[in-house]
Order: sequence, then structure tokens, then C-alpha cells
Amino acid sequence: MERAPAERAPRVRMTVAISSAASDTMRLVRHGGDAVGDQAAALFALANGLVGVEGVADECAAAPCAYLPGAYVSRPIDYHESFPGYATATDTRIKCPSPVALRLRIDGAPVDFAAAERAETESLLDLASGQLRRRTRWCLADGRTIEIAAVRIVPLDGDACVATRLSVSPIDFAATIEIDLIFGTDADRGNADAADDPRISGRLRPVWTVQPSEPGDTPSVVRFAQGAVELAYRQRVASIDAPVVRIDGGHMVRGALVAGGTLSVDRVVAMTCTRGHPVDIAALPEPQPFDAIAAAQQRAVDQLWAHADFAIAGDDALTQALRFDLFQLHQSASRDPEHSIAAKGLSGEGYEGHYFWDAESFMLPVLALQMPDRARTLLQYRIGKLAAARAHARGIGHARGALYPWRTIGGAECSSHYPTGSAQYHINGDIAHGVALYVAATGDSDFRRAAAEMLFETARIWPEIGAFDPRRGGAFCIYGVTGPDEYSALVDNDYYTNAIAARHLAYAADTADWLAHTDPEAFAALAQAIGLDGEEVAMWRRAAEAMWLPVDAEAGVSPQDDAFLGRPKLADLAPLDERGPLLMRYHPMILFRHQIAKQGNVLQAMAMDLVSLPLALQRRNFDYYSRVTAHDSTLSSVAFAIVAARLGEDAEALDFHREAAFVDLENRHGNTSHGLHMAALAGSWLVLTHGWGGLRLGGHSPAFAPRIPAGWTRYHFRLMWRGSVIEVAVDAEGATYRRLSGAPVEIFDHGRPVRLADAAVSMARPAVQGVIFDLDGVLTDTAEDHYHAWQALADQYGYAFDRAANDRLKGVDRAGSLRLILDGAGASVDDARFEAMLAEKNALYRARLTAYSPANLFDGVRALFAALRGAGIKIGLASASRNAGDVVRLLGIADQFDFIADAGAIAANKPAPDIFLACADGMGLPPERCIGIEDAQAGISAIHAAGMVAIGIGSEEALPDADVHVPAIGALSVDQILSAEREAASAGNLSKKTG
Repeated sequence: MERAPAERAPRVRMTVAISSAASDTMRLVRHGGDAVGDQAAALFALANGLVGVEGVADECAAAPCAYLPGAYVSRPIDYHESFPGYATATDTRIKCPSPVALRLRIDGAPVDFAAAERAETESLLDLASGQLRRRTRWCLADGRTIEIAAVRIVPLDGDACVATRLSVSPIDFAATIEIDLIFGTDADRGNADAADDPRISGRLRPVWTVQPSEPGDTPSVVRFAQGAVELAYRQRVASIDAPVVRIDGGHMVRGALVAGGTLSVDRVVAMTCTRGHPVDIAALPEPQPFDAIAAAQQRAVDQLWAHADFAIAGDDALTQALRFDLFQLHQSASRDPEHSIAAKGLSGEGYEGHYFWDAESFMLPVLALQMPDRARTLLQYRIGKLAAARAHARGIGHARGALYPWRTIGGAECSSHYPTGSAQYHINGDIAHGVALYVAATGDSDFRRAAAEMLFETARIWPEIGAFDPRRGGAFCIYGVTGPDEYSALVDNDYYTNAIAARHLAYAADTADWLAHTDPEAFAALAQAIGLDGEEVAMWRRAAEAMWLPVDAEAGVSPQDDAFLGRPKLADLAPLDERGPLLMRYHPMILFRHQIAKQGNVLQAMAMDLVSLPLALQRRNFDYYSRVTAHDSTLSSVAFAIVAARLGEDAEALDFHREAAFVDLENRHGNTSHGLHMAALAGSWLVLTHGWGGLRLGGHSPAFAPRIPAGWTRYHFRLMWRGSVIEVAVDAEGATYRRLSGAPVEIFDHGRPVRLADAAVSMARPAVQGVIFDLDGVLTDTAEDHYHAWQALADQYGYAFDRAANDRLKGVDRAGSLRLILDGAGASVDDARFEAMLAEKNALYRARLTAYSPANLFDGVRALFAALRGAGIKIGLASASRNAGDVVRLLGIADQFDFIADAGAIAANKPAPDIFLACADGMGLPPERCIGIEDAQAGISAIHAAGMVAIGIGSEEALPDADVHVPAIGALSVDQILSAEREAASAGNLSKKTG
């Protein structure tokens, strides 16, 4: 069945070749004008989580171009009208003096590079060695030519330092060359065009003053200050070509060169920062030699790719882009528990250097699966700011608990616009989700213990802003919040917020139970300290289970919030172009009043596996929100790509995947000059693993359901799990899994358990795409209620009826059952009486149904459904009961099916195949791709007649024709379901069923 493509806003793209050699996927190369400028400064930035430096040429680096996490200033926010709890100040990260600046003199005359012309320029970022290599040939104002080349390293596993190997060569003249290795503090003119762009926000003009030396300083140390920020740089300079001389504020190297000669210099600058007090020079290490740093950098990069290597056969450009993205993420990952990862990392000054929710929701998952210590650091930062989160909660009126700020550096809320700032309560759930993911990936129970107080205090906020709503059947509802989609503010029941809150509450309750069991003394002490008791923990669990996450009956989709689907659509969904995103064109209230999404909250919840939805509902959600999402956030393409890949929408998934992967390489949002979009770069890897690889991390072991799009012949990726490195290689036939290091590990492929030890394990892609369940006796025990209803009817009319007679009714519809009862009693009735008796029986049965609830669902059903969805398998219902819809509603699983076949709409009931064929058709699947599950012989016959494999719930004696038998639904696994077809084939049953 073909589906009309979803309508989306097109984009205007600036496409630039990202490599001079298409097959070289470990290098980013730019030439000429593309190798310089603000965009190139971000693309070629180097960092190590402790310091970052823009990718500027040394000879043009007189302005500040470095970033230190602690180098930020706090400025007051002034309001004309202020209310309690408003943010009082904002933190702004400031550029630090350039550690790569130089001045050049030729025969004593300074070179003015502003008056020179670039004849040739090349910038090359080598992802295999972690080095930036730059080369520029300059035509000077007097006509002479000089070449300047540099190799730059910021060591991934080193201190805050920048190492440079510099070479200067006069090409067509002889002269005495002098290189002054100074620190650039020239005031940065900034970008006037960005003044009104909220994505750059409070850009500051860095004005640094050189400070007097302190006792103990050596001549190689220079101190700077701006406001409360104090810096110290210690420089090491070495040259084998000429002596090194100390000068004011730096070092100088002088050499007499012939034409074509070279003057080479090694320069290493160690850096440190304090706020509010002078730097203790003892905290500033002596810089290591350049060669030692280069060797250590190679070891660090080799280790990174040993954990994170991947490739896509058939798309070198995308492989190259993803490798660039991943390398930049690891560069900016924090190594200091006092800091997280800014939205722009350490590559630019966009968003003032603030930390947002995307650190936990996009960047942390990648780090947890590749370099888990880095993920731990992000969470340590949050734990360290718990007191500030408590203060923030009190400031906006909460009597208890903790609420983390929407945007921050130092721990306080920095957003002056609370409707799209502090109202984003989901940040608490995002942090808890990050803790759960990190603990699952590492098994670090000590950290879970350390994070417990934070989990409990942040969980307490949800009952402060939510309640059990009796008008919605006691569902837990959350009011007056803003989700990640900032175009809908202060709404009730934001879908993403409710979904992440449910996960948070459940994990907090599980952690309380776990801690009370594993360390009762520690739990008792913590509970007493924060006033936590068992009743509160039980309430968290009830709220998680009752969270309001509805499906709109009319639209058939998950509503983004209570009001979203009723709002008018915004007519202007123009392409993202030079005018920028919608938030730069409209007052926020215009956006708030319309059905327009900056990014899809529902799709985000689906991509993060916060909800488990039938595939048919996932597809409807994808189609609907594709039509109303502007994708103004760079995060949006990540969620849409993951969901599209899982749904088999290959073309759209690839388009969205490239949108994330090339967002900065092709400047697709027009603001790469502000710094790289770290969350989108991280997301490009998540699309590969969670989208195409089908990776889900909700259980104790990673679960994969890999697919491969047309155009790719093969792809592979690696990840770490509990200290073991796993490689997943996918082709058209299936996947091959290898354990490359560490202990043996358990994983799942399409729900099938796989143990990775010494040998590689290959798993064919399963042919089964749908599972069709009977209801009575399979998912719940309505059989007893049917028996009592028939018994009451038979007694009323004086017909003989007992349990033996009732057994013959299994799998038979209502009219057929009554005929069997009448035949058994030797009785006959006219058509009118027959219909009346059917109605009487149904009334008796429905009276018994009023007591039904989710407690009547058989154990294991929900877990089995979730596992099937995780394996990408659709779920259908084929019940002969015309009350099936009401029954599944009472059981709480009405929204769990991709299709429910209507027993009243088929020509013939079981043992005819009609209802199973109708269900397969409703799911859009051929019958041979489906498996049926029944507990009655008539149902098994119907399944076989439909050309499907049959799984029987019951003994082989009771169901002799079933291909596979299990005693109860709770004993059935996805692995058994996917193995059923092979078992049937080996037993010769397939040929009998299909003729």
C-alpha cells in the first residue's frame, strides 16, 4: 500500500565540497576562501573539554579566539516589570586571549597581513591524528611571496594547552625573519549582523588587561583579567633553527633565511582560569614538548576510534561528515565536573556558552556508549549544582524539590524569558534519563547511589505541577509547562514532558527501592535528611503508571499538548532562508497561537524510546507532525531521522540524517559562524545507531533491529557496553555482531538473545513482520465470563450445558456458539428468538465485564508487546468476540494494536481464515509475513487456512495442529515467535498449510 509523501518545508542549502579527496573520509579539507573566515574558524576548531581554540590562522589571530569553560562573566538582567523568581543574572562565556597569535617581521619591518593577498590557502583537519594543518602562501604588498604553515594540537587526554609547530618560508627572497610569539588581545569587532539573532544572544566584546606578575611567576607566565575572570598562560617555545628570546608578553625567534629556507618553531601554551581570585601558578603545569604532545594525541585518537569506529559503504560523504561530527563532540566533551558541554561546545560563542537539556538528551548518550567517563562528568556537574537547583525551585514558588535551570553555566537560571526558559521543566527528566542510561551502559552502581538524592529531589517537582485528574480516569496530568518545542509555551500535558516525567518518576522509585535493598543504612540516612517516605515513593510509581499520554480519537495521533491539535495552522511555513527561523520573524505569541512546531515533541519522545507505540500510530504521528514542523531547531532533524529510519521511510530518513550530519559543514542554518551545533553533531551518530541500527537501551542489554537503506551496501559501528566493545556490521541479509574487547556480553537482535564471546555471530533479518493475537484465553481470561453467561442463558431456557460443552465453544463466535448449545440440547428456535437470545447472552457477559481492569491482563503481555515493537514487528488483534474493542479498552491496551479486525465485518468466522486475513491486510502485510497466536483449535485452523504459522497457547494434546506450543502468554518471547516459522518449516507444516 503506497502512502503519499508527507509535506515538509523545503530548505535552501549552501552545498560545499568537504574534501578534496572523496574517498578520504578521515580528513576535512578546505581551500581558498573556504579555508578562512568565521565559518572555517568553527569547523577547524580544536578542543579537549578544558580549552578550545578557533581554527584561525596564527598570523591572523591577534584577537581573542580561545575558550576556557570557567571564563565567563555574570551580568545582571534588568526588567521594567519584574516578578518573584525571575532570573536575576545571565552568565556569558567570553573569548580568551589568543594562544596562537604571532607577529612577523622581515628585515625588521612588520608584515601587514591585512594588506597582503592569499595566493594559496589550505586547512586540513586530520581525524586520524587529531591535528589541524594549515598552509597559506601570501603575496605581500611589495610583491614578495612567503609561506606560513602550522600544525596545531589540543591534546584530547592532556591539560588545557594548545601546541603549535610553526614553519615560515620566504619563497622568492632571502631575509632575516623574526617571529614574535605573543598572545592576542586585540578587541574583537564581533559580528554586527548577529546583534538581533537570539541564537548568538549576549555576545561580549572581550577586553583583557595584562596583570602584574605574582610572586613565583616565571618570565614565561603572562596573566590576564576581565571582570571576575583571571587567566594565566605559561608558554614554552623551542626551535632547532634559531635561538629563542623572551620579549615583553611572549617570545621571539629570529633567523636569517635564503629563498626557500624554513624557520621552524614549536610553541606550547598551557592555560588556566579562576573567577574572583588570582590564579595559583602551581595549578598551571609546565608545557610538554610538542613531539610528546603529538605522540600522546595519537594514542588518544587511536583509542577513540577503537571505541567509536564506523563506516558506511556506499556513502563516503556521509561517513566523512559523521566522523567529523563525532570527533568534534569528543573534543568539546567536558573533562571538568564543574562544567557540562555548551550548545556550541568550545568552538564558538553562540548561546553565550550556556548548557541546555541537549547535553543530557543528545550528547550524553553518545559519550556513554563510547567514552563513558565523559558522560559521568556531565552528570557530576549536575549533582554539583543540586543546591542551585533547589534554590531555583524555591525562587519560582515550589515548597520542596529541585528544578534545574533551562540555560546556565554557573548553576542559576540565565533565561530572562520564562515561558520558553524556566517553564521547560522537562530538564529534570532529561537529567534523570541521562543517569539511567549511563548506569545501564556502565553498570556503575556507585554512581547511581551518588545520584540518588538528585533523582529524588527532582522527582518531587512533578507532583508540584501535576495531579491525578478524575475527569480523565485518574490519569496523572502536568500543567503549565513548555516542552522542547518552544513555539508552544505554557501548555497542559506537553507530550514530551509527560513522557520524560513518567520515566523519571519510575526510575526514581526504582532507585529508592534498589538503594533501600542494597544499602539500607544509606537509604535511611538520605530519606531522613530530605524527608522521604514510602508513601511518597509509591505515589511516584502511581503517577508514572497513570501518566496522561493519549491518542486523539479524531486525528488518530498523539497530541503534542491539550490544545495543539485545535489551533489553526500557520500559513507561512516558508523555507529556512536568509531571513532565518520563524522566531526571528514573529512575535512569540503569534507562534504560541498556531499549530506550528519548532521541533516535534512527540517525535522526540518516540526517538528517545520514552513511549512504546504501535507502528501504525508511529507512522501517523510521523506523517502528521511532518506537516506542521518548521525544523527551525537543528535538533529536529535528529528525531525525525531516527523515527523515519525505523519506519522504513528511507528517503526521508536519509534526508533528515544528512540535515543533521551536514548542518555545520554546509552551514545549513546560516549560523555555523557562532560555533558548531554539538547536539546535532552528536545526533548524526544517534541516527546511525538508534535509527538505522534500531538500537534501544531500555533493558539490561542493548537491543538492535538494524535496517539498511537503498544505496548503502554495508555499514558498521561500534559501541561500549559494560566495558566491552561491540561491533555491529549490517548488510542486506542481516547483521553480524562481534565482541572486540572486554568480557562476553548479551545483546538482542530483533528480540532474539545473542551472546557475544569469542566468535562473531551473524543473524539473518527476520521475515516475520506482524503478529496477530486472539483475545479470549490468550491476552486475558474472558473464557470464564463467557462460560457463566452461557450457563445463565442455558439455565434460563432449561438447556443442558456444562464445562465440557463450553470447551467446544472455544474460538467460535457468539452465533456459532448458540447453535452448538441448541444442537446439544436438541432444541430449535426461530430467527427472532435466536437474535434475542444472542442479545441476552451478550448483556449477561457485558455485565460481568464492568469489573474488568488492567489487572485482568495476563502477566507478560505488556512486556511482550513492547519487545515486539522494539523488534519492529506490528501487532494485530483477531478476536471472534464483537466485544473485543471494549475488552481491550478495559484492559488498558486498546492503543497497543496496529490493527483490530472487526469480527462483525467478516464473511465467515473461525475456523475460516477471514478474520486473520483481514487483520494482516489492515496492517498492510502479506499473510505469509504474519504469525497467529491462539488458544483454541478453531483459531489454529483459521491461522493455517490463512497461510500463517500458528503458535498455540496450551498443551500439544489440546492443540495438536499448532506449530509451536507455550503454556501461557507470559512464557512467550520474541525469539520464540521469530523461530516459529523455522520450526514449522523443519516439521514440514508450512507445505501442508500453504498447499
